[in-house]
Amino acid sequence: MILLAIVLGLGGPYHHDASACLVIDGQVIAFAEEERFSRRKHHKDSRSCAVAAAYCLSEAGVTLAQVDEIAIAFNPAWPTPSDTCTDADLIAELLDPALFGHHRPRQVTVVEHHLAHAASAFHPSGFADAAVLVVDGSGDGVSATLAHGTTDGLKVLRQFPFSQSLGWFYETVAEHLGLGDWTSAGKLMGLAGYGNPDRYRLDFLTPRAGGYHLDLSRYGIRPDESVDDQYTDLRYYRRLKTAYATAYTDLGIPPHRRARAYTGGRIVPDTGFLPEHADLAASAQRLLEQCLTELAREALAATGATRLCVAGGVGLNCSANGRLASLPGVENLFVQPAAGDAGCAIGAALEVALRRGDLTLPGPAMTTAALGPAFTAGAVRAFLDDYGLSYRDHGDDLPTAAAGQIALGRTVGWFQGRMEAGPRALGRRSILADPHRIPTRDHVNHRIKHREPWRPLAPALLDDTAPDLIGTSTPYPFMIVARPATEAARTAIPAAVHTDGTLRPQTVPRDGTDPYARLLASFAEQTGRPPALLNTSFNHEAEPIVCTPRDAVATFAASPLDALAIGPFLVRKDRLR
Repeated sequence: MILLAIVLGLGGPYHHDASACLVIDGQVIAFAEEERFSRRKHHKDSRSCAVAAAYCLSEAGVTLAQVDEIAIAFNPAWPTPSDTCTDADLIAELLDPALFGHHRPRQVTVVEHHLAHAASAFHPSGFADAAVLVVDGSGDGVSATLAHGTTDGLKVLRQFPFSQSLGWFYETVAEHLGLGDWTSAGKLMGLAGYGNPDRYRLDFLTPRAGGYHLDLSRYGIRPDESVDDQYTDLRYYRRLKTAYATAYTDLGIPPHRRARAYTGGRIVPDTGFLPEHADLAASAQRLLEQCLTELAREALAATGATRLCVAGGVGLNCSANGRLASLPGVENLFVQPAAGDAGCAIGAALEVALRRGDLTLPGPAMTTAALGPAFTAGAVRAFLDDYGLSYRDHGDDLPTAAAGQIALGRTVGWFQGRMEAGPRALGRRSILADPHRIPTRDHVNHRIKHREPWRPLAPALLDDTAPDLIGTSTPYPFMIVARPATEAARTAIPAAVHTDGTLRPQTVPRDGTDPYARLLASFAEQTGRPPALLNTSFNHEAEPIVCTPRDAVATFAASPLDALAIGPFLVRKDRLR
């Protein structure tokens, strides 16, 4: 009998973005975010990872009792150092015993939050040596970490406290402009492309050699103030938000509260913006990029590395990642596609596997985020039949049929294979459209996604034609790094080019066995244009990316999507009437 080394990692400890990752013999077997099962975006106000963990275990056919070690990506005893946690109530909160035959693990291993982030970026990068940069709001009292990754593992070089948080700075700008809470900070990146970054001087945050310095003294928070006792109860966070609100108001920009109306039973957000809003967004984006640049330069200089790994919530900023990728001295960049707190489950599990001797570095490079649930054609057919839906079984020709729909200007929900990790749809749970048609992009944003018209949509393209559109043959499999659009891209796929002249590509290997690659190739054959499609996540604004056939059908039915390509089946709305 072969004995397996089984490690379960749990992420999202701060009552949002809970997740689970199963690693066996040093290899990631499964990963999923709890929100995909609870259908509550970011799984807010809960740290339970139970359903995601149950899925991961079922994928491998093992039980929780068979797991050798469970890792959590935070220290519940912070600021007291701790290697393990034996709090039975906390463990039961993370892993509901009712889902695991009433098995109750006696202890879990603690992996410090930023170390879990760093491990999620370096361990699956495939690099033997790299500088590692982690930037987020905060975790275990830390908001930024510089580290060195080698075949021996990770060595932390420098950390910035939560009182110097770049993530919190960025999210407060988004909140001040009425874009939403911390979960909506990414909207600011799209709005920034419409603004003038020279209009506002945010001189409380200063990039400088080795990093940056934040000083909000004039707004009531001194950088040398002792605030550790205000961290866990969020007193400091609330004070910080008040300070930033005053700073932005002093610039002549009062807090903006976007009006919401109701039309046809659904919420219609106010999607307009004033010039000063775009200018503040642009100023904040550029300042963030300048600070990240200084951090990256420091990490590269301290390590002597030519490869850079990035994680943390700020690592989801595609524009900033594009800036980092272009830095002199950066030969290769790897950004964990699940860069936010959910990805900590991957890092915690891999870090524990390394310590146990189950993982040897460098391991294989992470080239796919397809780590979640998949559904057989039989299961999909049974579901469609149960709901009385009319469909056609195209078998292996499904990509050709779906490409034909897109070539006619229709929008297609695409549900194939294992669900992706992270917030970006990567050809498993996607909404796809023709990137040549700018009105189609606006239709997707306004009518299907119910979101702001200034938010960019990304292109998926076959990698052998990528140089013509993104100017490089470097693979970009995760749609997480912005690239300057070429003139060819501006002509051929204008709907995927943002107003700032960039695009956020996903390059797809040409592979006759991959339905997604075959879809791209067929679209090119049918239109005579490049093998590229407009790709956004299969969901509407208020829900997580769809996980199951039920989710896909519900979102399809409630939206003006024209067709649903699910397994080998194509469901068309014009045949349902």
